[in-house]
Amino acid sequence: MTPQFDYITRRRFNFIELIIHWEGRLTTNHLQKHFAISRSSASNIIQDYIQFYPQSLRYNSSLKGYEATKDFSPCLIDLDLTAYLKLANQGEDTLTWQQFTWLSSPLISIEPHKIRGVLRALNQGLRVDVGYASVSSPEFESRIISPHNLIFDGMRWHVRAYCEKNSGFRDFVLTRFNGECEFEGEAQYDQSHDTLWQTQLTVVIEPDPRLTPERAHIIALDHQMTKQPNGRYQRKITVRAALLLYLLKQLHLDSYQTKPEAQQIILSPTCLEALKPYMAW
Repeated sequence: MTPQFDYITRRRFNFIELIIHWEGRLTTNHLQKHFAISRSSASNIIQDYIQFYPQSLRYNSSLKGYEATKDFSPCLIDLDLTAYLKLANQGEDTLTWQQFTWLSSPLISIEPHKIRGVLRALNQGLRVDVGYASVSSPEFESRIISPHNLIFDGMRWHVRAYCEKNSGFRDFVLTRFNGECEFEGEAQYDQSHDTLWQTQLTVVIEPDPRLTPERAHIIALDHQMTKQPNGRYQRKITVRAALLLYLLKQLHLDSYQTKPEAQQIILSPTCLEALKPYMAW
């Protein structure tokens, strides 16, 4: 069980794990630069981490720093490279490796005053009457919704909410609110009532069968697929049913390309059949 740390301690330990996991070597200089602290303070933070996780780090005099032991297992971080790169992008000289370019979505800019009411409803479990426009209804119209989660699909922010107009749960694009809202009391529906949110699906991807074995192997490496007993490469991804279409879009599986080099991956035939009930836009 992970100990309960205060915010500052968790932030520092999280930093230690990111550096060790991705750079393989941690020094007091890392912490000094990132947190603007003294060498002795940095050393104390490392020792505090070792006190909680004594089998994780060891000092290597030849490296002049700490390295992970074979028992090191990050407890506080997401192992995705994105978390490391975001940290590296927080300031000059934050990490020892910074030669990368971060391409952010051009569509995520949101005017705060337009969504403050929605965020308050989300945080406090309220129903809110808001003005919302859509492609099918371009004029702002009143919607009474009960939000339960924010979603970033890789390009845009949405809020998942119960919509009283549609008598069901829907995703609303945050940029389409007009900021005019009235609170209608406590929400009667939350994520526990959202069947698609509670339903977990398994997405199975594999290289396009039209590819040559050599090219299929490269695609398998790109997508961290493993070779199955039948010789085919596959990877399983778990996703909420409510988020399935966003995942398919990210994987470019929402359309079919005539050239296998453009398509690259497909859903396994068995998986495709299982997911069809959830794939209607």
